[in-house]
Amino acid sequence: MSVEAPLGGGGFLSQPTDVVVSARAKVPQLAVELQWHPRGEDHVGFANVVVADVLKMAVARTKNAVEQGVVLVAAPARFWRWLPGYAEDHVGYELLNPDADAPTSAKTDFLAGGTWDFVFDAGLQPDLPERIWTSLLASTEVRSPWADLEMHLLDVKGLGAVQPVRDG
Repeated sequence: MSVEAPLGGGGFLSQPTDVVVSARAKVPQLAVELQWHPRGEDHVGFANVVVADVLKMAVARTKNAVEQGVVLVAAPARFWRWLPGYAEDHVGYELLNPDADAPTSAKTDFLAGGTWDFVFDAGLQPDLPERIWTSLLASTEVRSPWADLEMHLLDVKGLGAVQPVRDG
């Protein structure tokens, strides 16, 4: 196992991944991105960062850079209450809140808007799988004098043919 290890030599996958579990195979078995909600109320900013991690894991799986890519999201209950309503009006954010009994997916054309410039500026290539898919693997609540969080572990993958979601 390693921490802060890249999954690729260039672009988006060269950014360090929080945890990479390798084996004797050529491809790491598991890559995990961790996101901890800051104490502020900037839910949109936090959600954007988590979606970027979801995209990174989907790209890693699509490029066979890892066998399984997951994102661990730790956020206060107020974030998880806010997210469904926001996702109803903003495509792509439903990926962060799959139902425990049913995965969710979104067409990657939601990335065409300017909101997502930061992920392309960070090296995400415009050619992505047609859909991004997430599934809730586990969730738990953490209650202590120092933290009041709900943690969700999301399995991530890309589905369909790779196609451009924006020009160049």
